[in-house]
Amino acid sequence: MNQAANTVSTQKNPGRAVIVGLGVTGLSCVRYLDSRGVSLTVMDSRAEPPYLDTLSRLYPHVDLHAGSFDTAVAKDTDLLVMSPGVALTEPVVLEAINAGVEVVGDIELFARDRTAPVIAITGSNGKSTVTTLIGRLAEAADRNVLVGGNIGRPALELLTEPEPDCYVLELSSFQLETTSTLNPHCAVILNIAEDHMDRYQSVKDYARAKARISQGAAVVITRRHDAIHELLTLESDTQHITFGLDRPTGLKDYGLATDEDGPWLVRGSDYLVSVAELELSGTHNVANALAALASTEALFGATSASGLEALRGFQGLPHRCEVIDDRDDIIWVNDSKGTNPAATVAALEGMNRPVVLIAGGQSKGADLSILADAVRRYARQVVLFGEDRNKVAAAIGRCVPLTMADDLAHAVSLAASWAQPGDAVVLSPACASFDMFEDYQQRGEAFRQLVKEQLW
Repeated sequence: MNQAANTVSTQKNPGRAVIVGLGVTGLSCVRYLDSRGVSLTVMDSRAEPPYLDTLSRLYPHVDLHAGSFDTAVAKDTDLLVMSPGVALTEPVVLEAINAGVEVVGDIELFARDRTAPVIAITGSNGKSTVTTLIGRLAEAADRNVLVGGNIGRPALELLTEPEPDCYVLELSSFQLETTSTLNPHCAVILNIAEDHMDRYQSVKDYARAKARISQGAAVVITRRHDAIHELLTLESDTQHITFGLDRPTGLKDYGLATDEDGPWLVRGSDYLVSVAELELSGTHNVANALAALASTEALFGATSASGLEALRGFQGLPHRCEVIDDRDDIIWVNDSKGTNPAATVAALEGMNRPVVLIAGGQSKGADLSILADAVRRYARQVVLFGEDRNKVAAAIGRCVPLTMADDLAHAVSLAASWAQPGDAVVLSPACASFDMFEDYQQRGEAFRQLVKEQLW
């Protein structure tokens, strides 16, 4: 997979480009390259890609090849621009590489044009929370930041705004595969857990893609003891900062320390914020807060009082361990963004009460076995739905009562009948949503509505 990224050159203004994929990212590439006078062709394997009408209306001069990938077109161009949802192992990409065509993605195009520093964030879980929180901390310190990438606005659209003090970009492994010259001021790798095994041959291949974010970075921030460390090759002048849920040993590292008032977020020996003061819940979100502090301070210096207040009040993002109802001493939690087993384990660990777990969907080839111990320790009942519910059931075993549901509505009904005062009913699927829903957001909103109908 790195073969395509290694073909990147310093060329900035190709005469012709082919954009592969007409989703949100692909359309942003059309806007960007068309505004620079590049002759464009778009291809998509779908007969009716999502932004077909937009392309036809705003860019009628752009050629479109829909329904399949045209190898002849891809080979006869200066630049092949990949949408992150299209794998670099597609024959059309390999043919283009063999023909000497440069292959990039939207983040590489962004990298060649931006001038302000970048904080770049990746990881298996927590990316959006940390990216958003970094933006909030910087804004609280009166810094002008633009947030985007794999969350919110595509990176190329940020270039249409006045130059900020800093760009804060969430980046997926797919985006990093085609990125070589981002050279962020601060590169953050939150964690590595098995995910996207339907696209990568091994966890190590997936981790290598994540590790690309550190190339050319002035500061690299990682979680202590994470598996990513063995894959990092840092320059001698790169500063390496770590965070974790233990006490840090380095003066510039971040972690937890305890006094008579309980655990605190600390930098070295400096106490910053009491965990009890945080609106965020769960140990995984404590780690996210530490990563956000480390990232912001790496660029802007010590967090101001207003920044720490912003950290205390940050409540997290929708679909990520989001409490959507709390009555009769039963809380209902929407963690639809929990699309891999590690995310569901983190959600279970953070509940601090018995859990009725709703899980299932498309497992993406992941090893589901890590769910078994967490389910045994934290869940008292499980209801499964979706395409791979039998695989999830086999991985969990019979350590707790387990029932199959026909769909999410049935799952919510069953969970409601089992829940007792003191419980948390948690949708944390450990799987992707595409078997039944457009994306995890639609699944989460469906859960929200079903809970409302069930309880009201």
